[in-house]
Amino acid sequence: MNKIFQKTGMIFICVVLIALPRFNRNQLWLERPQADMAIHTAMVDYFRTGNVQEILLSKDSIAANWRPLFPFMASWLPFPPITSLSIIGILSIFFSAMLLKKIITKLKISNQNMWRCIYLFVISFPTFYYTTIGYVDPGLILFITLGIYLILLQKIPLFLLFFGFGVLMKEGIIVLIPFYIFYVWSKNKSKKNIFFKFGIICFIYFTVSYFIREFSLNAAEGHTLFWQPSFDMLFYNFNRPNSWLSLILTLGIPGMIVLKNASNLKQIILSHSMALPLIFGIIFSLITYLFAFISTVADGRTVWAAYPFLIPLVGYILDNKRSLAIRDE
Repeated sequence: MNKIFQKTGMIFICVVLIALPRFNRNQLWLERPQADMAIHTAMVDYFRTGNVQEILLSKDSIAANWRPLFPFMASWLPFPPITSLSIIGILSIFFSAMLLKKIITKLKISNQNMWRCIYLFVISFPTFYYTTIGYVDPGLILFITLGIYLILLQKIPLFLLFFGFGVLMKEGIIVLIPFYIFYVWSKNKSKKNIFFKFGIICFIYFTVSYFIREFSLNAAEGHTLFWQPSFDMLFYNFNRPNSWLSLILTLGIPGMIVLKNASNLKQIILSHSMALPLIFGIIFSLITYLFAFISTVADGRTVWAAYPFLIPLVGYILDNKRSLAIRDE
């Protein structure tokens, strides 16, 4: 790869260019419903002014009220709410790419394949489609990636602290739990140790989740969350082209690489202790998408949470292919 692409500034430029067409949820070329964007922009305004808009008390804002951290971060920027959310989205993906670079280096993946992986992360459908539309998912990607990096550094108390904050970003941070548990298992297979660590991280997740739900802005309204598994939602998503299309586009080239090389995963697992935790992170992300598929309007944002696990696994696969090619020469 040309050295000009191996610079931090070039990665930032690429993130901006890929995310720019939908900046501020641009509707000029593709008109889509605002959905949760209006709730998140109202939340930014609330953190700035203390003004509680009617939408924040509605039944449609239940889950969005549980995700205050991203709008809180955006509220510190001196721009209109949607612009602030878009800028924080771009910065989140950029810093996620920087953390992935450190993660891939830590996993001893070759430099050449490291850069390929970084650009697979940056030049992707979710970076283009979801980064600057007023949603909190870029912040979730950042916190998942940060969590992986802190685990690899064995900074477990710091990881647990940021994991707790990650719950305030979005409940999808739960995908870090299987990664963490299989990481613990790879280091110490004592059942007592595994159950102890599992108990701690679950306690943090459910405790923070409980308090944010109890003290959310619309908690007193008594609304019932609409995420209820049902055959109606299953049939709705099954017959909704966007539910399938967004899944395929989000998994994209990294997903195709993993599927194409699935037969080599056993060898990679045996060769690299971190491969199995990464795989379970991906599997659990897909499970969360399956839950969305039967309970709400499903789209690729849910499975985007797999990327911090998927990209390093692709690095392992590319290195493995390179080793096999050298051996066959």
